[in-house]
Amino acid sequence: MTNFDHSTRRAPCSLLKLSVAGLLLALANAGALACTTAASVCARDTGASFGLVRGGQPAAVIVEASSDPALQHAGRGFASDLERVSGRPAALRQGVPGSPREVVVIGELGRSPLVDGLIKSGKLKAVDLKGRWEAFRQAVVDKPFPGVDRALVIVGADRRGAVFGAYDLSARIGVSPWQWWADVPVEKRRDVFITAGTRDDQPQVKYRGIFINDEAPALSTWAEKKFGGANSKMYAHVFELLLRLKANYLWPAMWPPRAFYADDPRNGALADEMGIVMGASHHEPMTRAHDEWQRAKGGAWDYSKNAPELREFWRGGIQRMMGRPDGSAFDTLVTMGMRGDGDEPMSEETATTLLETIVKDQRQIIADVTKRPAEKTPQMWALYKEVQDYYDKGMKVPDDVLLLFADDNWGQIRRLPEAGVKRAGGYGVYYHFDYVGGPRNYKWLNTNQIEKTWQQMNLAYEHGADALWIVNVGDIKPVEFPIHFFLDMAWAPKAMTPDALKAYPKDWAAATFGAAHAAEIGELVTRYGQYAARRKPELVDASSFRLGIVGDASLDGGDFGDRIAEWDALEARVAQIKAQLRPDQLDAYFQLVEHPVIALANLYRLYYAVAWNRTLAAKNDSRANVFADLAEAAFKRDQAISDQYHAIANGKWAGMMLQTHIGYTTWQQPDKNVMPAVKRVPGTADAAAVLAQLKPFRHMGPYEPRVVEATQFVRASSAKGLAWTAIPNLGHGSGAVVALPQGRPATTVADDVRLEYEVETTAANRWTPQLHMVPTIDVRKAGGIRIAVAVGDQQPQTLTLNLIPTPGAADTQEQKDWARAVISNGFVLNAPTVQLPAGKHVIRVWRLDDNAVLQKLVLQSGIQASAPQASGAAVTGKYRNLLRELRPDITEANITAKLGAYWKSLFEGGPEQRIVYPASATPDGPASYVLDVGNDDVRSEGMSYGMMLAVQMDRKAEFDALWNWTWTHMRYRSGPRQSYFRWQCKPEGCAGFGKDAVPASDGEEYFATALLMAASRWGNGQGVYDYNAQAQEILTAMLHKETMNGGVKDGARSMFSPEHGQVVFVPVGDAADFSDPSYHLPAFYEIWARRAAKPEDRKRWSEIASISRAYFSKATHPRTGLTPDYAHFDGRPKVLEGHEDFRYDAFRTAVNWSVDQAWWGKNPSAIGLSHKLLNFFAAQKQPYAHLYTLDGKPLNDEPSKGLVSSNAVAALMVDEAQAAPFVNAFWALDAPTGKWRYYDGLLQFMNLLHVTGRFKAW
Repeated sequence: MTNFDHSTRRAPCSLLKLSVAGLLLALANAGALACTTAASVCARDTGASFGLVRGGQPAAVIVEASSDPALQHAGRGFASDLERVSGRPAALRQGVPGSPREVVVIGELGRSPLVDGLIKSGKLKAVDLKGRWEAFRQAVVDKPFPGVDRALVIVGADRRGAVFGAYDLSARIGVSPWQWWADVPVEKRRDVFITAGTRDDQPQVKYRGIFINDEAPALSTWAEKKFGGANSKMYAHVFELLLRLKANYLWPAMWPPRAFYADDPRNGALADEMGIVMGASHHEPMTRAHDEWQRAKGGAWDYSKNAPELREFWRGGIQRMMGRPDGSAFDTLVTMGMRGDGDEPMSEETATTLLETIVKDQRQIIADVTKRPAEKTPQMWALYKEVQDYYDKGMKVPDDVLLLFADDNWGQIRRLPEAGVKRAGGYGVYYHFDYVGGPRNYKWLNTNQIEKTWQQMNLAYEHGADALWIVNVGDIKPVEFPIHFFLDMAWAPKAMTPDALKAYPKDWAAATFGAAHAAEIGELVTRYGQYAARRKPELVDASSFRLGIVGDASLDGGDFGDRIAEWDALEARVAQIKAQLRPDQLDAYFQLVEHPVIALANLYRLYYAVAWNRTLAAKNDSRANVFADLAEAAFKRDQAISDQYHAIANGKWAGMMLQTHIGYTTWQQPDKNVMPAVKRVPGTADAAAVLAQLKPFRHMGPYEPRVVEATQFVRASSAKGLAWTAIPNLGHGSGAVVALPQGRPATTVADDVRLEYEVETTAANRWTPQLHMVPTIDVRKAGGIRIAVAVGDQQPQTLTLNLIPTPGAADTQEQKDWARAVISNGFVLNAPTVQLPAGKHVIRVWRLDDNAVLQKLVLQSGIQASAPQASGAAVTGKYRNLLRELRPDITEANITAKLGAYWKSLFEGGPEQRIVYPASATPDGPASYVLDVGNDDVRSEGMSYGMMLAVQMDRKAEFDALWNWTWTHMRYRSGPRQSYFRWQCKPEGCAGFGKDAVPASDGEEYFATALLMAASRWGNGQGVYDYNAQAQEILTAMLHKETMNGGVKDGARSMFSPEHGQVVFVPVGDAADFSDPSYHLPAFYEIWARRAAKPEDRKRWSEIASISRAYFSKATHPRTGLTPDYAHFDGRPKVLEGHEDFRYDAFRTAVNWSVDQAWWGKNPSAIGLSHKLLNFFAAQKQPYAHLYTLDGKPLNDEPSKGLVSSNAVAALMVDEAQAAPFVNAFWALDAPTGKWRYYDGLLQFMNLLHVTGRFKAW
């Protein structure tokens, strides 16, 4: 047990009421802040507030009978939302007479007599809304009408403005836009008030929408089962979803045999009634679905041969558009142009001239039918695929036509206008979250990082593409999260700053699942998005990632194993949060969070098993059969997961997960999922034993790559109004950097928009600098995106990223580069190789062109690393000396001297150095104690650590003296706590502490292990010095205390929870109801599993070791790798006087998982945990602080030598590039002195033994 801060010592247990009071105060303050903002949602009446729900009764909703149908629909929806929130029906009225004293009025400026009357009377100011596209105002008005005390007026500048104003308020009172589409429950509230004042909003992108595409077999099957097809019953839900998301535009489902207007004539009318602007996809001009042409049998889809029939066909589409009762047009953005039949290119030799003719004729049809100039009807021309090439070659487009640029179908925008270049129709972007085409379809799951979406759409906005944003969303489900982000950003792109982007997942989670788990759920969807985006699942197979070396008794998972460890940890966290949710939230959680994680994790495990099966079968190794079984089980589970999706919400979503995704052989999807081929070989192997052999290995040699995350720059230079900005989580690692603002002209090296990185090499060698880029495309068509790099004082080298998309075969190098980039979601630019001496080097990177996004910098050597060890060090006896691997200049003699200096300082030094002091001898011999100098007490922690250091340093006399003092003064000699040790005493003994000096489990763990090691190293003595007997007594008590006592007596409990199989914080009273992650020592439990006296105890210790290994992933923050001081048995932080944070105890947790993996090789996830943790500390301001919230907020700004040393041990699990800075920082330290030398000194000493391979499992 470590001290909780550097100035005071508290008892291990205390009351929680102060922490709870603090939490309630924080919540109260948050509510108070909301209640001081104009027209905000508040839980209390401030005196001038409007009672939207008062005492459980919702206000009445007034939508006048003369209002536009869109307002009628929204009024009904809003009234239903009030009922969802309050639990009581809300009255929906058409006028004021008979209304209660508080009413909501929803009206359109200039078309609502009630609203216009309030404006005329001076009670409402809204004239300034006039002419502002889709703007709305929410205003609390006192005494608006006779008999009405107060009204909440929602006024729109136009009909959609009023609709958006209503649904904006619905979302703010807790009704998710996904309440129907993802079964997100609404939390009931007895009181909901709107504060006095007004609130305005309006969109910054004119048209904002989605494209339902590639909808078979999932959405099409679901719609047929639930609604009888893609009809108005289904589209009513689609339209409402869009409006709740403040979107206004739709391209409907169009895969044959679907035709939006023809399949259900009510479809188009309902869209207009509800306020949706309809469009059609890039190859469905003039509001005509492509399948309508097939039904009409109008001949060739070729304007050069069949123009009259096509013109008549298109005329019918525009005539149908004029479908309002008064003969005017539905709200429509008409798609112009033409592609070849089946969404294919037209013939190149005629395309440009012919397209200009086609558009001219289409515009004439529009003018003829509407009886207005063509430019009065909104039109859009999609520059998709080859049509963009025609535009680039000079194809003329009328100025009032909106030009829609497109991405490459994989999230990289291909072309944008030059910033500042205007046209009357404006510019837009067609983006993809789903695609059918090469290199391979991606349709099954969400694989889109919102960080990448932000970077590309921010780029578009800065280039002036603000007239239309539309995204291909496939079946709508399961891409709910990126849809929500895309449309939120489309509404307010200026507000979506990098900080807002970073906060978005948490904010979305809070709105969807409540604040209690928002941070965790936000982290889950972020991490899922990152993992899924690295490679689309349709592109994953058994050969996607490298396996490591095959040993007779070990299997190195390699890169593939790393990914499995990540998915395992993520899935564990998903399950942990699920267990804490309300029952009514589980269906939504499954759809939005759980399903994508478990489904994709299972797919990775399937192919991981197949990869091992094929590798081992090729060697005629019977272990292959184990992996064949695992692969087949994973394949079956894939179907079970889909079945589970179809069963939730009483079968509401049956059919929605029918998309095939296993068994691709070409770009097109297989007709059904196909089990990958596995091979069985003669012989058998025990599955548990084989799985225990799976372990990662990371060799750390002087020629291994030096890797620096792009966000870990040490210096940055801004110029020309540009600044490099870190975008967390973008790309494969901790994040990426991009120069902001985007959309600016090219710069030069002399302009000096620069980043600097520091890299250290430990051997002279030739190194190749590599820039790992996030894929992007040159939107200016200037020959690529340039970036410059230089090592040290060498001349900058200009590198160019020039990816050229291709819909077919990749014939050129640029097209091949593009294909590789979209498959791996990354691209590497190699600079010329340079000769570098050993030492530290500065690498500089310059922004030259816009849209250059750097995610990682690597120094790559051509020299290969040596072969890895086959087993853990405790088995082979070969303990890694990480220090010498990284620093061959340091000799064994140097290490011995430094360890000796630590011993001399801490055990034998002067008043400002030593922590070990002699005490009066006892009848059993000399005695000494370890003093926590700062707190002037003796602790079981320090005594046991001192004994461990003595046995590792082969200092028997010192060991015996420490144990003698411990046994004499700290041990409970009788009563229910017998065989336990007091955690705290004074140098003169433990008298006077009474029951306050309870046992602390970490002391007993180290006592028992140190005694077992002493028995192995020196043999057993007599009495107190019969090391093995003393160890066995402690082990038995830790495991069986409650059985030995006949139950819980005097509060004494077992040190390992019988129910959970985990070490408890303190084995007394309620403090045994939770754990301390740093007390989990599976490396020691493995020793106990071999050395405990009874076979059943040995088995139990082995089980406990496995439980602790799994616990590390549960207790570790999924992004930072930090663990709390205290945690529940399911890994959740235990809120207790700040120990839910990363504090002093938690320094040790990474040491525990790293030493366990190094010694026994049974927990490959330790690699990912250390990688994550060290990534976090490497990204901090150096030297880093030592106290943090779990999500990484520093709680102080002081470094800690103890933490520095612990992170060096965590580096045993990572590659050389990541490990080196931490190990070098540790080696530079000397033994601490002064008041607080106790804890840091003990940690530094033990950790130096670990990183030099001298701490051994004796």
